[in-house]
Amino acid sequence: MRSKRSKKNVNLFFRNNNKLTLTPEGELFYNSAEELLAHADSVESEFHELRKKITPIRIGIPPMLGTIYLPELYFSLKENFPEVEFRLYEFGSIKACDLVLEEKLDIAIVNAEQPSIDKCNSKIIDTEDLLFCVSSEHPLADQQTILLTMLANEPLILFNTDSVQVMTLTRQFKAVGVNPHILLNTSQITTLLNMVKSDRVGTFLYRSIVEAHPDIVGIPVMPSIEQRIGVIWKKGKYQNATTEKVIKFIENF
Repeated sequence: MRSKRSKKNVNLFFRNNNKLTLTPEGELFYNSAEELLAHADSVESEFHELRKKITPIRIGIPPMLGTIYLPELYFSLKENFPEVEFRLYEFGSIKACDLVLEEKLDIAIVNAEQPSIDKCNSKIIDTEDLLFCVSSEHPLADQQTILLTMLANEPLILFNTDSVQVMTLTRQFKAVGVNPHILLNTSQITTLLNMVKSDRVGTFLYRSIVEAHPDIVGIPVMPSIEQRIGVIWKKGKYQNATTEKVIKFIENF
């Protein structure tokens, strides 16, 4: 009986009395095929596990903006993306921008009033104006508006000197010829709020923060000092579909 042949004329099996029997070459092919199929199943299983593992998304946010957006933003992200692990890091806007460029953060919410913002992809999501803030017992608490020239001799507590807010205020004070009396620069908003409540010092806070603290009086500054808030991510970096959806979610938050 003539045996069946492959395209390369290798005998895989032969028929004898209506019975197929593998040749040695057929045995080798059969065993190899079994190994390939088993390997394919293993690879498919690994792909399935890999799809289930989504890389954590690292998000940076400055302390003052964290006071506005957290914890609501975090819980909204977890509700809408339950399969994603979010890791939040507290950095000032300038540092957060640098870390996005270094790919040590995937996304950051920052004060957009900084030159480095142009190095990143960005979307403005909000605008906040800075108010001059004091306790209700402070001598300036009854003022309807504040000129920076009125603060020449007032003790102030501000965020650290590398914060975008302080850089903005420094330019504004310089423009009107005032050298502000700064008692303390801090990175801790709790320290700042407690000092203001002591009745002796003033500070500058976003309007949204003032609205959340009724025991602090927020006075509009003339001319107003507006700060754009933006979400940023690195230009030219591949973003997976999940990260793109998270960015879009934050844009519309």
